[in-house]
Amino acid sequence: MTYVRTLLPANLRLGLAAIGMALLISVPAGMARAEAPELDVDLSHTSVHFFIGHGGVSRVIGQFRQINEVTLAFDREDVSTSRVTAEIEAASLDSNHYYRDNYTRSATFLDVINHPTITFTSTEVAQTGENTGTMTGDLTLRGETREVTFDVTFNGTVPHLSGRYQIDGFEARTVFDRRDFGIDAFSPWVGNEVEILIQIEATHSHQ
Repeated sequence: MTYVRTLLPANLRLGLAAIGMALLISVPAGMARAEAPELDVDLSHTSVHFFIGHGGVSRVIGQFRQINEVTLAFDREDVSTSRVTAEIEAASLDSNHYYRDNYTRSATFLDVINHPTITFTSTEVAQTGENTGTMTGDLTLRGETREVTFDVTFNGTVPHLSGRYQIDGFEARTVFDRRDFGIDAFSPWVGNEVEILIQIEATHSHQ
């Protein structure tokens, strides 16, 4: 077999090299996944509840009444591009007991004066079933940041009664050890495991 070397003019070789470099640079960008569309979170239909053991015989159930902000991007076709950030007021906890709640706001527990907000930022979302997934991210509580993973259920999409937009519903659950965030008072009488339940509704257009 004979190989023939073709000599090209210098300016043509340079032009082809430039085109080749441009293609190499543009291919990764073209292959990058599109960002998930951001939905409008309906805070009036979004809630954060907590459950914690009491004396080993029951659980205290409460919620945080003030959710400052939630951003939610969701792509059902490529769940891995979805993302969530949230911020709530630590002092807004409500377990239906005035004195207990005030004590929980103190430096013994949440220390809300020095750490007024609780935040979460997702770092990875993965699909596990047709309507289920996991959402891993950084939870910052009482000044400590730890990685937690939520089990998430996509409850479906329905049209609003007005017919003007669609509503997506989600539920997320996780359990963490409060001692990981420097909260160990009255353990084990007050349970170490804290369960979080989140309900979210978010709206988007028909498109």
